[in-house]
Amino acid sequence: MLRKIGLKNFKCWQALDIDLAPITLFFGTNSSGKTAILQSLLMLKQTARGFDPDQHINFGGDNDYVKFGSYQDLVFEHDLGKYVGIRLKWDTSKIIYFTSLNFETNERRLKSIGYEVIWGINERTYIQELAYEVESFEAATEYVKIWRDAENSYRMTTSFAENDEDYEIIEPPKSCYIVPWTAKYGPQEREQVSILNLNGEFERNIEKIIYMGPLRARPERLYLWTGGKPAIIESGGANTIQSLIASHRDDGLLYSNVTKCLQEMNLVDTFQIKSIDPYDRWYEATATVGGIETSVADVGFGVSQVLPVITMLLSAPEGSIVLLEQPELHLHPNAQSALADLLLYAAETRRLQLIVESHSEHILRRLQRRVAEARPAFATPANIKMYFCQTGDAGSAISEVGIDRFGQIANWPENFLGDISGDIHSMSKAAFERLHRESVRA
Repeated sequence: MLRKIGLKNFKCWQALDIDLAPITLFFGTNSSGKTAILQSLLMLKQTARGFDPDQHINFGGDNDYVKFGSYQDLVFEHDLGKYVGIRLKWDTSKIIYFTSLNFETNERRLKSIGYEVIWGINERTYIQELAYEVESFEAATEYVKIWRDAENSYRMTTSFAENDEDYEIIEPPKSCYIVPWTAKYGPQEREQVSILNLNGEFERNIEKIIYMGPLRARPERLYLWTGGKPAIIESGGANTIQSLIASHRDDGLLYSNVTKCLQEMNLVDTFQIKSIDPYDRWYEATATVGGIETSVADVGFGVSQVLPVITMLLSAPEGSIVLLEQPELHLHPNAQSALADLLLYAAETRRLQLIVESHSEHILRRLQRRVAEARPAFATPANIKMYFCQTGDAGSAISEVGIDRFGQIANWPENFLGDISGDIHSMSKAAFERLHRESVRA
């Protein structure tokens, strides 16, 4: 699970350093940087796992998650003299091996891994710094770092070093996360450390990230069954029905669970996937609402928008890191509250880490209620973190919205989810004054 994320000069964030939980929610005003936090992870994923993994930054193309344009569009205040950085820290239970030149191996049982990359630009983008920090149960924190010196050469340092002058110049990093498998320590090559496992750990964690964007694909009237079974739901939800068709033809578990969720949200009476030809090649998705069965393409827009979200939460591989943008779009308040319960269920029973950007007061209130009720027991302040983002003079600013074990928020930010209390107070005052004027005239 991701435990921390930090940003440096990334879009509207001059600096960011926050803790993450199994469920982390970002609220805030428009253009306050909520989405940029999610985009930093997506940019890292598409840079590391894209068509050309040797790119130092993949700013995005037609088939990528995000499109940033250029370094100048990405960097804070569009200042080409500034570096852009991303820091992550994640839990792990892996074993890593530190090996000396005489092939003696020291085994480490890891607790967490920290990662940082910093980019700069001259004629083209380059990596200024690339580092890993390893926290283990058996030893003190150890690290390996590559940096670009004043002569534009790359050097490596580690926690085993006596001083920086010990290090020979090395080849520049070829990607945003891969450092050489071995590092030399000084002219005598006293020892070396294998960091192949660190690179692999990064790859495993970046692969866990999946994403659902704020605008999901409209459903079609007919779907062709191609025989495939989607491994994950696409970021726009385009293959949602195909996943449900695969489940319908298989054990039916996902199909049944998605139907149950739609019913519990009071969005449909029934939901069906049906073959419409004798060869079971063409299918349609229908829903019954108010006793009338119709194509999902014709039911309320909220159904088509939340269906990919539900399907992703119930089908994502266990342990996935799921990024959700405004999952509540076009949903009735009661359905938004029910969606909060689904978030809790997915995080607890499917071990998903959920990082959510939202404007929904109803999701917030339902989570507060569940914490107060301690039902499920998973609903605790330790498992649910909330942040409020807003614009400021030095870029975006963030504050944690602290929730206690009674579900109460003591540090309610100003203008958090609007000014509901102020509106109620003003309405009551206006009503009293109006009643007074009318009684005087009478």
